[in-house]
Amino acid sequence: MLELQQLAKDWEARVLLRDVNLRVDSGETVAILGPSGSGKSTLLKMVAGLESLDGGRVLFDAQDITALAPERRRFALMFQDFALFPHLDVQDNVAFGLVEQGLRKAAARAQACDMLARFGLQTFARAPVTQLSGGEQQRVALARALITQPRVLLLDEPFSALDAELRLQLQTEFRQRIAEFNMATLLVTHDEAEARAMAQRGYRVLDGTLQLLW
Repeated sequence: MLELQQLAKDWEARVLLRDVNLRVDSGETVAILGPSGSGKSTLLKMVAGLESLDGGRVLFDAQDITALAPERRRFALMFQDFALFPHLDVQDNVAFGLVEQGLRKAAARAQACDMLARFGLQTFARAPVTQLSGGEQQRVALARALITQPRVLLLDEPFSALDAELRLQLQTEFRQRIAEFNMATLLVTHDEAEARAMAQRGYRVLDGTLQLLW
């Protein structure tokens, strides 16, 4: 269970976020909506440990992890631009996190191939990621995120670069994977229809605080 307690952040001499309280259970998806500049992406980075807090705490399973470095939190953060490594093939993109954790490259690649098979991408294992379509690249990005067995999945506008039909298809696939891996998931989006399709609860960032929508 992910829990945010009284999170606060100031930005350029103004209050960006204040008194943000939120709980996300394992297997649950919670959506955060708001216009550009409202602080929703900053909130995601605060949870990931990539942005400092001006107040409050981040907890996981009742343990305070506020001071933990990002790599020690075991959270996976996915962006709208996929953030894949263009110099690596599909297999090595997916294996990257395991190698960073100290697993031998051969073993990491074997696990990557197994994960790609679960996504129906095994035939692309040795292909350059630049040759894949947008939807295929986003599936590779998700496979890379899931292979390290993250405790929390953080999604920052993950489908905004894709066409409408593909977005609907990937929303369904992501819901299935989140349930399969039983992860607490925080989704940042500006699209309320997408949020309602993906999330059990939704909030809007309003004047630096979270307003419950459903």
